[in-house]
Amino acid sequence: MNRNFIIIFILLVTLSMINAVPHQLRKRETNFDSCLVGKDVVPLTVKINPDPPVAKKPESFTGTLNDDILAYNTVLTIGFVDSTGAFSLTTPYFQTFVEPVKAGTPFSINASKVPTPVNLPDVYTIRVIVGDLNDNMYGCALAVVGLLERL
Repeated sequence: MNRNFIIIFILLVTLSMINAVPHQLRKRETNFDSCLVGKDVVPLTVKINPDPPVAKKPESFTGTLNDDILAYNTVLTIGFVDSTGAFSLTTPYFQTFVEPVKAGTPFSINASKVPTPVNLPDVYTIRVIVGDLNDNMYGCALAVVGLLERL
């Protein structure tokens, strides 16, 4: 009986050591939130690839929005800014919508090869804006990258 107790004890210690070994860190998905606080704007959904962005490598953005989109009058703007939001890390990327979309009809636009800054700081913000050429904003989303990893 003593022998069975020792075997069970060794087995339990071994299993607890396996669970104590740190697992590979899980990559955190970049989450975009609306940046239009207090305004009645339909949320802009954004996905990026690679996630998180890699310095000097093109980034692909895919987004959806439920609003009236006019072909050749609506523009997607993507920018990388520092953690304060005051300094741009690269020239903003612009892409014109070439297909009209009626309000309430979901659409997708794929912006591939968005230039990523040469040097990405530990914490920075990505802004994605959909608007027209008259400075009307239909949707805006932003994501703070690197903040959770620092906490």
